[in-house]
Formats: sequence, structure tokens, C-alpha cells
Amino acid sequence: MSQTLPLLEVSGSPTERGQAQGETFKELIRDLVTVNFEDMVHGTQGYLTKERVYEIVSTYAGPNRDYAPHLFEEMEGIAEAADVPVEDLLALNGFLELHDYYSDAFMVSGCTSFMVPGDTSGEGALIAQNYDLSSIYAAAAILIKVKNEHAPDALFYTSAGMLGCAGVNNAGIGVVINNLVPSDASGGVLYPFIIRRILESVRIGDAIDAVIAKPRASGMNYVICDENGEIYDLETTAQEYEVICPFDGPMAHSNHYLTDRLKPFERRQWDQRGQSILRWGRATRLLKSCDKRNADALKNMLSDRVNTPVGICRHNEIHNGEACGQTIAGIVLDPPGRKAWFTRGPTGENEWGEYSLN
Repeated sequence: MSQTLPLLEVSGSPTERGQAQGETFKELIRDLVTVNFEDMVHGTQGYLTKERVYEIVSTYAGPNRDYAPHLFEEMEGIAEAADVPVEDLLALNGFLELHDYYSDAFMVSGCTSFMVPGDTSGEGALIAQNYDLSSIYAAAAILIKVKNEHAPDALFYTSAGMLGCAGVNNAGIGVVINNLVPSDASGGVLYPFIIRRILESVRIGDAIDAVIAKPRASGMNYVICDENGEIYDLETTAQEYEVICPFDGPMAHSNHYLTDRLKPFERRQWDQRGQSILRWGRATRLLKSCDKRNADALKNMLSDRVNTPVGICRHNEIHNGEACGQTIAGIVLDPPGRKAWFTRGPTGENEWGEYSLN
């Protein structure tokens, strides 16, 4: 596996963009589709059988096609070129939401995000995250740079076969995420579709609407920043949302709800809150104690090993007899500067690549 994340530039119609990804990463996509199903079946002790997954996925097709027909067409292009069923790609794009039908399955791995508000002109504003998942996703980590005819160009991290996970556009809009574990998962819009709609936005108000305007398939925490340094943290369930803003200084988020109104939605049987609370607290402390909060400082924070092997940075070690997940990629975004830094995880072990959309 290369130490750097492969970058693919795509353009043209939605179908052509999808076909370019499907053709370039065909083997990665086919391999990931296979292990994704195996991981869901094993991780849920057989509750999420392939048949059950297809049953749930059938409730995703309509809402996502209605929400973003062009992105659904792009996903169909990926499926066609990679020679996999569209239903399998819906299951891949919805793997986090699918786990919320059986919350015990999503145990130890989880992302940590960082927010650094700049001044009112946007200077100094940064958002960042570690993208932590099962190690099965490591080989499929890629970067896509998309040239749009009727929307801003964008650069984003994703897994091969997925529409997008975190990134920035040349209008100065950036987004990172954290998975949440609500109890109201249902048929609705999947988070990769929402990520791409955010990255098609010119104004941050439109990016916020991309998150909250339609019912979602499940909950996610979306951290959105614009060219003026406006940062909005949107905690969501499938049906509800709350907004947090770092008005009082730097802020962090992990995988539990911070807003009082949404805390009751959190799965009661989810038994990894302690690890999420630790990462949130540790990230907050690192941010508050740092004098110079620039991109290099955030890269160092993303490499933090406190509470290993289930800290901010993961190394696919064993915790209580189970694999605890791996930091698949590190991401630092400077939306006002239209810049991004990405590294293959675990953070601190590989070179960071710097990218510009200027």
C-alpha cells in the first residue's frame, strides 16, 4: 500500500465522473464491497445479514435519488464501471447508517474533529479530523478532485466507491464529520450525499440547508466552515438537529451528543461513551492549551496517543480482545485559504500532502 493517498481528478457529466472513479479504482471497490458485507455480518453477530441489508437499503434509494439526482447518477456510474450492483454501493455509502440498526456493532472506532475559529475575515479558521474506521477501509482510502460545471470545484477524501466523506471547495466551504449513534435510523438521505451537497454550496447557509432540509437516514455531526471563518457544528439524528458554534474559542467533537435535547436520542445500549468522552475532552484540552493553532499544530494533535489504543489516533491494535479500529486518514482544512492537508493514517507515520484549490 502506498504511503500517500491516490488522487483522481474527474469532470464531465455525473455518469462520466462516476465511471472515472469506477474504472480507476475497480478492484478496490469490488474488494471493499465484499469485506463491507462480511464486516457488517460479523460485527452484528449475524443480525445484519446480506438479505437484511438489502431490505434496509431499499428504503435509501428513493430519498437519495430525490435529494440529489445527479449524485445518484454518479453513483450508478461508479457501479457500472466497477461492475457491482447499485444496491451494493448504496450499502457501502450507507455503512455507518446501517450500523445504527444494530448499535452494539459500532463499538470502539470513531472520529475526532477540531474547530479553530479565526477572525471575522476568516483568517486563521481551520477544521480538522481523524477519519477512524475498521482497518478494512485502509486500502480503499482515496482523494477525488471534481471539476463541476454548475457548482464549485471540490477536493475530498473518501473510500473507493463512496461519494465523499470530508473536504473543501473553491468557494471556501469545508466540512468534516463525526458519526453519532441515534435511535431513530430510518429510510432517508445518506451522509456521503449530504457531504457532496455541502461541497456544491457557495454560501454556508446553503451548506447548512443541505444537512437539515431533508430527513436523514441516521445521525451524524457535521462541522462546516466558510471563507469568512464562520463555523457551524450541526448535531443530527435522522429527524432532529441542533447547532453548536465555537463562539468562545476552539472546540472539539467526537461520537456522543453534546446538546442536551439530543442526548436522549443516543442509543442506551451503546457502551463506548467513555472512549468518546475522553477523545472529546483530550482534543478540547489540546486546543485550549495551544498558543499557535495553525495547520501544523492540528496535525500534531491528530497524532495524539493518550488513552491508546483507543485515543485520538488509532493504530489497529487490540482492545479487550477486539480490534479497536484504525485512523484511516488525517484531514486538516483551511476553507478561507482554499487549502487542505491529507495524510494516510495512522497520523504521524506518513507524510502530509498539501493541496490548493486556488
